[in-house]
Parts: sequence; structure tokens; C-alpha cells
Amino acid sequence: MAQDPVHTYLISDLMTNRTLAEVPLTGVKYSKKLGASGTLSATLSLGDARISAIDPYDLSTPGRRVVYVLRDSRPVWGGLVWTRKFDSGSQQISLGCGDFWSYFEHRKVLPVLPAAAFTDPHFVAKQKVEWKNTDQNTIARNLVELAQSHPGGNIGVTFPDRGLSGIRLDRTYFGYQNVSVGDALRKLSQLYDGPDVMFDVGPPDRNGRPTRLLRLGTPRLGQEGSAHVWEYGGNLLGYGWPSDGTRMATRTFASGDGIESGMLVAVAEDRDRYPDGWPMLETEYGYSSVTDPGQLASHALSDQAVSRLPVVLPTLTVHGGLPPTVAEIGVGDDARVIIKDDFHAGGIDTLMRIVALDVTVGDDGREGVVLTMNPLLEDAA
Repeated sequence: MAQDPVHTYLISDLMTNRTLAEVPLTGVKYSKKLGASGTLSATLSLGDARISAIDPYDLSTPGRRVVYVLRDSRPVWGGLVWTRKFDSGSQQISLGCGDFWSYFEHRKVLPVLPAAAFTDPHFVAKQKVEWKNTDQNTIARNLVELAQSHPGGNIGVTFPDRGLSGIRLDRTYFGYQNVSVGDALRKLSQLYDGPDVMFDVGPPDRNGRPTRLLRLGTPRLGQEGSAHVWEYGGNLLGYGWPSDGTRMATRTFASGDGIESGMLVAVAEDRDRYPDGWPMLETEYGYSSVTDPGQLASHALSDQAVSRLPVVLPTLTVHGGLPPTVAEIGVGDDARVIIKDDFHAGGIDTLMRIVALDVTVGDDGREGVVLTMNPLLEDAA
């Protein structure tokens, strides 16, 4: 029988990455996601000998402290403390955290500002950050590098590789648009053939501190080699199968910059649905900051691709200690899912992709692991 993994938790300083304490967290739940910030919630109880010599108020300061999760000494999650709530009765601090994507939601796409920006009210609106004919992965990395070049803005996020996607774009961000770095990264990832984007943690550096990483697909993230396999009745313990037709669309409109008759609108349609008996269904998404018709058309295509069938995001409850283990599962990996039961009476053996990982660590060390999947084949609708 698989042995329960050992989880340890560190609290570190955001700006220096210096480890402040190993802490006894309970009620730990964390998630990792593509194209969005993963989260962590946990409780820190006062009175434990490991933190008795440390100021718990300082240790849990939102916006200054980072929580790391290590599974069998391997960093698997890291992010900023954003909220805390102390209960004097229970002597417990409830922590709410977001991974390093959440930091860049609080940063703007702007050049380093000179003194004039603080005295001239027109200065910031006139600024722009621009890339011409540049690989989309380079743009993503440059967005993070630019944010970290501002005084007080370097939180030590690095890039495990410099791979390119082969897709070149033009991008301009104006000061008056007030675009956050997090939103700029998200919009890149939402393009048709846009890169997978996620923030993660990696092996300890030479000082023994977990590293902070931006991972980019070329354009997809995922494992090399064969897909993971989960089979119901084996390492697949249970599943949920929601299907939502309310968000299906055969024709999508992407509205961009402009007002009234001057607004840019791109259209994408999948007419192959109609001979199969599907009706025309239409929907619209807004991209008010987009001024490039090509970029807008890419958004319309991407929106249509994800809406062409009823939305199905199955959740798989898997055994985290059996292969593939939690440490071997990457968000973005492909998986073969095999199910035969009363719901899938004819049986299903299909390919899916992992788009989110949620882990609950019991106070006894046992893990509950839930994967959110994106079907890759239409037999999983």
C-alpha cells in the first residue's frame, strides 16, 4: 500500500525569499491552474514550539509573506499571503493565499516611471509599452521582466526555459488603458493557439530556498511521452461529470475598441455543427482594450473553439499515492480516462487534459486529490 507523503510548510519573506519558519499548518487546501492564479487556504495555530520564538503577527503579514508547500521535501506550491483572520478564542490564524500570478494582478504594464510621472497628471496616460513581430512567449516573459524592473517590484520570478512558440504578435499597451500584468498574460493565453501560462515553484536554489517560476507552453504545457492513465475502480476513485449547454455557441462575436458603429467586432462560426443536428447558438465576449483586428479575430476563434459543444469539465478524484502521484502530475498534462459504469454504460476510453489540480491535505497527512479535466475528444461531451 502506498505510504502517505510527508508535507511540510514554510513561511518566507516575499522580497528576499528568506525562510522565516517551518510552520504547523492544518486544514490545508491548495490548487494549481492554467491561465489563472492557484490558491491556498490553511490555519496556523499559535502555541506550537516551532513558532514560539517568532512574532505570529509579523509572520502572517498579508502582502509581505509567502507560504510554500513541500511534499516529501519537494516544493509543490508557493504564493503570497493576502488575507488573514485571527480568532482569539481558538488562538488560530486563518490564511488565504494566491500563487505568484496574484502578485502580477497588482502590477500595471508600464515602463519604469521617472519623477515627472508624479507631478504631471498627463504623463502616465501617454506612456506605452510595445512589441512588434515578437514571439508570444517572449512577450509574456518580457511583461514579467518589465514588472520586476521597477523599484520594489522584483519578487524573484525566473524562467525555467526560453522556449519559443513560433507565433509572432504585435502588442501595444497604453498607460491610459491601465492594464494589469496579470490580465495581459491572461489575454495572451486566451488567444487561439495562445501559450499556456502558469506560475509555479521549482527545486530549491543553492541557499535551499524554493524557486519561483513562470512556466510557458510552446504553446502547450504538458508531459513528454505517453499520457497518464486513470481507470475507474483502480487509481480513479470517483468522478463528477457536469455538462452545461447554456454556454455553447456555434457563432461567437468578439467586440473590441470603439463605440456604436465604430466598434470593432470579429465573428467566428462553426457551421459543421448544423448537419449534426445542433442549432445555431450565438454569444458575445468583450475585449474593450483590443484595437488590433487580427488579435480580435484570434479571440473570436478561441472563444468559438471552447464553446462549440456543451461545456464539460469532468472532475476526477484520484489516488495521490498511486502512479501517477501528485508529484508527477503537471497541470497541462494529457491523461487517458477509462470509465465503465451505469452512467457510461457503453464505456468510455478517452483523452483529456488536466487544467486544474486541487489538493486537500488531511491533518493525518492523507491527501485528497481532485483533477479538473478538459476533454480532448468529442466522445466526452
